[in-house]
Amino acid sequence: MRKTALFSAIAVAGLAASTSALASEWKYTLGTDISSGDYGDSADTEIVSTPFTVSYAPSDKWTFKASMPFVQIEGPGGVVPGGDGGVIVGRGNGNGGGGPLGPGNGGGQQSEEIEMVSESGLGDLWLTGTYSLEPVAERWFFDLSAKYKVPTADAEKGLGTGEADYTLQAEVFTVAGNFTPFATVARKFKGDLPETELNDVWYTSLGSGYTLTEASSVGMSLDYQQATTETSDPSAELFGYFNHKLNSQWSAMAYAYMGLADGSPDQGFGFQLSYRPGN
Repeated sequence: MRKTALFSAIAVAGLAASTSALASEWKYTLGTDISSGDYGDSADTEIVSTPFTVSYAPSDKWTFKASMPFVQIEGPGGVVPGGDGGVIVGRGNGNGGGGPLGPGNGGGQQSEEIEMVSESGLGDLWLTGTYSLEPVAERWFFDLSAKYKVPTADAEKGLGTGEADYTLQAEVFTVAGNFTPFATVARKFKGDLPETELNDVWYTSLGSGYTLTEASSVGMSLDYQQATTETSDPSAELFGYFNHKLNSQWSAMAYAYMGLADGSPDQGFGFQLSYRPGN
């Protein structure tokens, strides 16, 4: 869910900074996300994701993004990075069952000693197109997005599902003094695995940004997503961020989140550094 929450946070931070200025055509973002949690298993899974994102805004109506991470994962084999900021939670070898895919699963037998699996490599490529509707009463802003996952991650290593996914998403923002409340609703369509049927799920997020100065803002959101498999739990996270515009070209964001359900990591944090070329 982090990717969806981050894109919302970035949009809100930009809207809070200026509701009239147009975005630069190109933007390049490099970040790192580190999370850890047991996901209901008997051992923790740690994931380090380092995504690189390229954004292109040919006008104030359209924005296109391409994002691909380098992923490192270590755990009992029951968690697979699911794309669009989420994970797919199965049952690892420490919990008496086979994970959705990848090595190190227990094959349905309880392991006396948990076998930890460590893998790394490129993740999935996500392509996003966003259309911004005309503002309503100069204070209500609506974005419609479509996302498509190109399954570039190595499924044999458990770095992805090996199947294409896509997401349809709607966001609304408004301005109320220094506050920028927002809401996001998305429907995520998952490609099924050979031995595991993945659910198409609903995602929703409610939160608000707050402008501290012309250059800085903070925000918080509560994010929820339905369970991706019949044997897993939904995910729910409390997400907070701090965004700072360093100058006309550079900006930075730091964030942290806390899981509220077994379908989420117990905790995580990350940062992003963005660059807009000068005009």
